[in-house]
Amino acid sequence: MILVTGGAGFIGSAVVRRLLQDGHDLRVVDDLSKGQVNPPPDASVEFMKVDLRDKGQTAAVFKGVDVCFHLAAKIGGIRYFHDYPATILDDNNAMLSSVFSAAVKHGTKIVYISSSMVFERTNIIPSPEDAVLDSPPPVTHYGFSKLVGEYYCRAFHEQHGVHYTICRPFNPYGPGEQPEDEPGMAHVIPDICKKVLRGDYPLEIMGSGQQQRCFTYIDDIAGGIVTAGLAAEGDNEDFNISEDTPITITELAQKIWQICGRSEPFQVVHATPLEHDTPRAIPDATKSARVLDWRPKMTLDEGLRRTLDWMRMFVLAA
Repeated sequence: MILVTGGAGFIGSAVVRRLLQDGHDLRVVDDLSKGQVNPPPDASVEFMKVDLRDKGQTAAVFKGVDVCFHLAAKIGGIRYFHDYPATILDDNNAMLSSVFSAAVKHGTKIVYISSSMVFERTNIIPSPEDAVLDSPPPVTHYGFSKLVGEYYCRAFHEQHGVHYTICRPFNPYGPGEQPEDEPGMAHVIPDICKKVLRGDYPLEIMGSGQQQRCFTYIDDIAGGIVTAGLAAEGDNEDFNISEDTPITITELAQKIWQICGRSEPFQVVHATPLEHDTPRAIPDATKSARVLDWRPKMTLDEGLRRTLDWMRMFVLAA
């Protein structure tokens, strides 16, 4: 049996779809706190609404589970990191404690979904997996909470023999991720897509627009996570799960503008940047290719087209 925590969320629901496609028996756990829910796509999936901060509830859902993909976390865009630092740190740590304690009790492997934010203060660009040990710790509470989760993996392996795989997605995007009303609460692609589709002019972006990111389509992210988590070669290893071609936020916005077919000349205005907006987040993705034979397949242009089509149908039409 495979357990997916946070399985109704954006990345979690994509992992669920991929595991179902591969024929696995699944149990999905989510507290549905986000409100915007991607329910399991198959009636055969066992769904449980559980508060993973509660150790008793968590231990019960781990019964009979061989592998747990742990995606449940307090997460959002960069403004969310600034507005809810205590909630992020407290809730994510409580869930880690419950999940790893349950893993010890039931002999469950943990596939921990970390984040590119563990590299937010690195000077090693592109960032290989071992740069996390040679870089200053993250300054944002979200990045720090994700780094703590990586330490949980190694500590519970060393003391209790819990097997793990760490996956670090870099800037996932795609259909299913909702924009928010307040800029910075959601991630950058849904935020820009919503503004372009509703006709904003000029287009507002946060900061200089020269921030560099590598965006990875959600189905590729899910495939990389499942591959890493279930492959023997991924046992007790960590992987950057990402596209490795950087693009600036201004270039991204112009690409979305063009794909949408906006007739006005592309023009942006710059909102005051939020503190700790990482200037460059670029992974070294060679380890996942070498060890797992995994690489992302979706081009950015096609992924943005699919995202925009979904947003027209399910977000703006609502």
